[in-house]
Amino acid sequence: MLTFLVSGLWHGAGWTYVIWGGLHGLYQVAGDLTKPLKARIQSLMNVNSEAESFRAGQALVTFLLSGFAWIFFRAGSMKEAVAFLKMMFLKWNPWTLFDGSLFELGLDRVEVNVLWAGLLLLLFADIIRERKKENVSEFLMRQNIWFRWIVLAVFIVGCAVYGVYGVDFDSTQFIYFNF
Repeated sequence: MLTFLVSGLWHGAGWTYVIWGGLHGLYQVAGDLTKPLKARIQSLMNVNSEAESFRAGQALVTFLLSGFAWIFFRAGSMKEAVAFLKMMFLKWNPWTLFDGSLFELGLDRVEVNVLWAGLLLLLFADIIRERKKENVSEFLMRQNIWFRWIVLAVFIVGCAVYGVYGVDFDSTQFIYFNF
C-alpha cells in the first residue's frame, strides 16, 4: 500500500506540489538563517542597500528562485519537471525566443501583442509608483478629466476587444480550475 502511494505521488503531480511548497519554505528558512551573514558581507563590501540597483538585484533573485519553484507546481509529474529542467539547463537555446516557436505553446500573435501591451502598462504603473511615490489611482486623480476618460475608454475597449467570453467561453479553461 505504501509503495503504491509513494509511486502514485512520484508519477503524479503530488510530489511536484510538495517540492514547490518545500522550495518556498527552504527559501524562507535560508533567507532567515543567512541574514546575519548577508548583513556582514554588505557591510564589508560597503553595499548601499538603499540603492535602486540593490533592490533590483533582490527582485531579480526573488523572481529567479520563485520561477524555478513554479516549474514543479506547473509540471504534471516529477518526470515532466525533471525533463523540463534538463531542457532548460542542458539544451538551452535562446533562439527559441525569436524563431516563432513560442507561438507553438498556445499564444498567437495577437495574444503576444496583448501580453507586451500589458507588460508595458505594468512597467508604466511601477515607474509611477516608484518615482512619484504614489499609486496609479492617485496619479490618475491628479490628471485632467479628459485624460482620465481616455484611459478609462482604452481599458473598456481593451476588455471588449480582447476579453474572452461568449458562446465558446469555457470557465474550466482557467488555470486554477485544474487544481
